[in-house]
Amino acid sequence: MSNESADIYGANSVANALRTLLYLRGREYVRLTEVSGHLGVARSTAHRVLTTLRTHGFVEQEPDGRRYRLGPALTSLARGIADERTLIRIARPHLQTLRDAARETSNLLVLDGPDCFFLNGVEGPRTLRVAPRTGDHLPAYTTAGGKALLAELTPEQLRERYPRGITPLTPNTVPDLDLLVADLAECRARGYALNLAESVRDVHAVGVPVRDRYGICVAAVTVSAPSTRLDRTRAAELFRLLEQAASGIAKEL
Repeated sequence: MSNESADIYGANSVANALRTLLYLRGREYVRLTEVSGHLGVARSTAHRVLTTLRTHGFVEQEPDGRRYRLGPALTSLARGIADERTLIRIARPHLQTLRDAARETSNLLVLDGPDCFFLNGVEGPRTLRVAPRTGDHLPAYTTAGGKALLAELTPEQLRERYPRGITPLTPNTVPDLDLLVADLAECRARGYALNLAESVRDVHAVGVPVRDRYGICVAAVTVSAPSTRLDRTRAAELFRLLEQAASGIAKEL
């Protein structure tokens, strides 16, 4: 199969999966023949689509194997997207206030498995600045926000999250789990986490956790800047501004 043919086949498979999910919406159950007819494909093709969706939890199959319905993964995905949108809506004004007070770029992050995901950010006002990383994933142990979130875990939970250890991104990245455990203990003791060129050379950041009304850590806020403007002393000064932003977000959650 040529690359072009493979691309077309892959695109058709994705389209069929999406059309199947839309077809299932609002229907309690559907049969294989109904899906085949709706997609205009052979029963074997429809069966492959349903099997793939079932494997990933987007579709459930009745015990007798004759009917299918929407699975829990789709509900979980929708709930997660809704929660993230709410978090962004609440956090955005506080990120803007933080950016204005710090005169540096501010970011909102959440944990996503072993990584952190940058949900939103507000770019700093200076000519030389760090761009927001909205939409990016990075290993959580390489970022200030990620470490602020990882600091909530026990050493055992941390090792479960990284069963194969960790891989440095720069010469400054914490090189192994034992040192990461010690680094996170320091984060907890001082109340904030640092990223001193651990994910990108010449970029530093400081971050704190955001907790909901039950005290559960749900996100982190950070300030990032060129390393020439954000050393350990400046990070300690920014701690108060970060706490204010995190507290403001928490009150609205």
